[in-house]
This record gives sequence, structure tokens and C-alpha cells, in this order.
Amino acid sequence: MRRKRWESKIAQFSYDHRGIDNQLSRLQKSAGELSKMLDNMSPKSKDKKEENEK
Repeated sequence: MRRKRWESKIAQFSYDHRGIDNQLSRLQKSAGELSKMLDNMSPKSKDKKEENEK
């Protein structure tokens, strides 16, 4: 009896979270794109920002 209950809970969890891999891959892709954008920023704008902070 306990085994069937445990199996049904695992099956329900798997069903409820079946799309999480797709969501995480989208998030990782977005983070990668943001990182590229930040890396490609011109050094002039970074220098101006640092001067404003002083």
C-alpha cells in the first residue's frame, strides 16, 4: 500500500514539473544574451559611469 502511494506521489511530481527543464533552458539563454550585451558595451560608457560614481 505504501509503495503505491509513494509511486503515485512521484508520478504526480513528475507531471507537475515536466516543463521546468524548458523554462530553465530559456532562462539560461536569456542570461547568456545579457552577458554578451554587457561584454560588448563600449569602454567609454564604463569610464563615464566610474567617473560619475566618484
